[in-house]
Amino acid sequence: MESELLTKAFVNSVALEIVVLDADENISEANPVCLHATGLEREAVIGHPADRLWDTQGLQKFREDMLRNRVFQGELLEITLGGDPRPMNYTFSRVRGDFGECLGYVGIGRPLMATDRYERELLQRIEQIRQTQGVAMVGLAKLAEYRDPETGHHLERMRTYSRLLAEELSTLPEYSAYITSEYIDGIYNSSPLHDIGKVGIPDSILLKPGRLTPAEFEIMKDHSRIGGDALQAADHQLEGESFLTLAKEIAYHHHEKWDGTGYPDGLRGNSIPLSARIVAIADVYDALTSKRVYKDPVSHDQARSIIIEGTAKHFAEDVVRAFLKREPDILKVRELFKD
Repeated sequence: MESELLTKAFVNSVALEIVVLDADENISEANPVCLHATGLEREAVIGHPADRLWDTQGLQKFREDMLRNRVFQGELLEITLGGDPRPMNYTFSRVRGDFGECLGYVGIGRPLMATDRYERELLQRIEQIRQTQGVAMVGLAKLAEYRDPETGHHLERMRTYSRLLAEELSTLPEYSAYITSEYIDGIYNSSPLHDIGKVGIPDSILLKPGRLTPAEFEIMKDHSRIGGDALQAADHQLEGESFLTLAKEIAYHHHEKWDGTGYPDGLRGNSIPLSARIVAIADVYDALTSKRVYKDPVSHDQARSIIIEGTAKHFAEDVVRAFLKREPDILKVRELFKD
């Protein structure tokens, strides 16, 4: 009770606007500074949708950043009692529960300053570079996808599954410093290149409508080496770690297995890069639940059982736990990007 009183006293006394949204973007709290600045009464704000306070265009950018697990920082036009919008600089962060679920969002706002324009332009340039990298990697990945026309929305599903798993793992103490927001963005952008090496596999094997022979499977396994080698050559040209470093790790090692029976290098346990451990589950789950030229899809429950059975054999135990915790979100993604 004492801590709640202290928190309330802080929120009411700070000289910045503070607004709390619930998970459905309804306003659950607004401090006196916000109410005074807008001229709105508390009952006209609390319980109302966020567009009671801000413009639709700004809120769309907020939603895009929240969807990508980013902190929103930018301009929102605030709607006052007289209906006149005024530009404000707001920072919004997601609030998560003990199991990683979204409880809502907390925003802190202040009037725009002259320096905000320059900061905004810099952030826009950085975002443009990030988007360009992502688009370039998806474009490269499409080369492999065009060879296999039945993959449908495979790339969108598995890159989003990978991001969900990385987000969940970032809540664990052992990964909190390693899995940053940049890492999560990186795995989202890099994971579509996991099968880029399939451009080097003959159609007679890649599109065979039946089980591969042992000799054919050995040729199919080469796609990991082909893709990894190509990305390693490109990454080397950039010197040091780059946005292709994760892509290279994933292409080489997303078929490795926790017990060392995978390929191409037979890596075991933690010697498998974390990025590859994450993408391994995302890729296998999507392959199981999708139709291919050589098989029909299985149900989510069947795929879930196969993944659980593969714990500590095929898959890392902590990544399996992350999969199970984010299962509701994974089902939403599967439905959103269904073929």
